[in-house]
Amino acid sequence: MLSISDILIRSISGYVFIVPVLLLYFLYLKKSGRKQSFLHITAVFVFCYYLFGILTVAGIGYTSTMSFSPKISLIPFLGMITGPILNLILFVPLGVFLPFLYKRYHHIKTVALTGFLFSLSVEIVQMFGWGSSDINDLIINTAGACLGYWIYYLLSKALPNNFRKKLQSENVNGTVEVLLFVIYIFMVMVTVQPWVIHDVLNIG
Repeated sequence: MLSISDILIRSISGYVFIVPVLLLYFLYLKKSGRKQSFLHITAVFVFCYYLFGILTVAGIGYTSTMSFSPKISLIPFLGMITGPILNLILFVPLGVFLPFLYKRYHHIKTVALTGFLFSLSVEIVQMFGWGSSDINDLIINTAGACLGYWIYYLLSKALPNNFRKKLQSENVNGTVEVLLFVIYIFMVMVTVQPWVIHDVLNIG
């Protein structure tokens, strides 16, 4: 398990490479007449850092070399009681962020599918020397995203409508935007981030 300081260093060393991309992206939206609220933009920056954090905790980019050496557990529910409940907690914010930021994720089925696919992507990438792939992680992670959705549902009833409206994206395809963010973040974490950690910062 990585220490808090190690997680921060590794996640920030990847995050810095998406900050200019996000700035240019929101500038492009503004120029094209699809200006987003300051609250939404701020939330997206936080959301993207959260995604970097998940991949860091999952061990993505921990080593500077990639080699296909899968360690796969296909037995469902094995050790789930004593297993890493951290996975459940890690995916709760995903279920909260998505419906708050995008109208397309206002249904639990969409959030559950996205949580499952994102978790599956993590498990696949872990096969390249960055951890072990476990079917229980898929189950727990998806459950965490669903739990996050229900937290969103309760919060949405308590928060003012104006606040929720400002958090929402305007005139953009939320599914495509999230997909592009995720793809870019994965690319950074498997290429640039290990280089920064091992060659620039010289962290073992």
